[in-house]
Amino acid sequence: MKTDALNRRLRFAPPNPQVSRLVLTDLDYLVFEAINRHGPLPTHYLFEFVKDQRRDYARFQNRLTEFYNGDSAGAYLTRPPQQFAGFEARYQHLVYDLTARAKSVLAERGTLARYSPRRADPFLHQLMQACVGASLELAAKADGLRYISREEILTNPKCPAATRDLANPLALPVHLVGAQKAITPDDIFGLQGFDDKGDWFRFFALEIDRNTESIERRDPTQNAFGRKIVGYLDILNRQTFREHFGVPNLSVLTVTTNAVHAANIIEFLAKQHPGRHAGRFLFACEPAFGSNWRVPKTVLSPLITEPWTGVNGRRLISEP
Repeated sequence: MKTDALNRRLRFAPPNPQVSRLVLTDLDYLVFEAINRHGPLPTHYLFEFVKDQRRDYARFQNRLTEFYNGDSAGAYLTRPPQQFAGFEARYQHLVYDLTARAKSVLAERGTLARYSPRRADPFLHQLMQACVGASLELAAKADGLRYISREEILTNPKCPAATRDLANPLALPVHLVGAQKAITPDDIFGLQGFDDKGDWFRFFALEIDRNTESIERRDPTQNAFGRKIVGYLDILNRQTFREHFGVPNLSVLTVTTNAVHAANIIEFLAKQHPGRHAGRFLFACEPAFGSNWRVPKTVLSPLITEPWTGVNGRRLISEP
């Protein structure tokens, strides 16, 4: 085992197989499936998916290390090297992603997500989206709600086959002169709950915004977050989501890194005169993913349990 000058184990060391063969359990597959569903996730997030059945956190950490080191056939997990560029890299939870071998065993098991998009976006964007998505799933379950994944939406019979057959099924068509032809959310998901009127369903397009692009630009061909807002208003006006995803409603959730930037986006939205669709846009902040980023210390449960901010004030995303 490689160590540093103080004889501490190197977190950044390459895989070093310790066993000839690793035997996977059902709980191991749950961990792989969570990463496949959301993207690269830190250790303490992954533990939340199995903690009811695997209570020893230290043993769980060791198990992930075993998957990182692998066996004679290779590793199941990787530690994305970009995480070690953070200022607090030595002191935060390790982040894991799947290797091709892990995806292969999920495919053999029949649980590899068909609609997990190929990722070319920066690592921090992927990590933020994964932490937000996993937090929504975990917090929804804890709050008595059922989380409906992207995979479940796209494989539901109500979703048209034409959508599933697209190169990117998440791409929602827009019909604006001189605008981009589609808006592609970072993710889609739903929530199912129950009240005195019976079952209810809410569906969402999720946008992750690390404040790396302007809200408005003079050149309309350049990327700007405001173009997405205008595109989503067209989608809501035309109800495009109904024929594209087969869902009865859609709200747009944006998680950004600071309240000032969120307020600026809300101000831009208000200038577009969103009318009855104003309440379909909600915003939340997670400063952990700002310029001096770090892995969040806990699951972001407030995304479910606390109100989000919009043009019309604050409300829970589970409220109509």
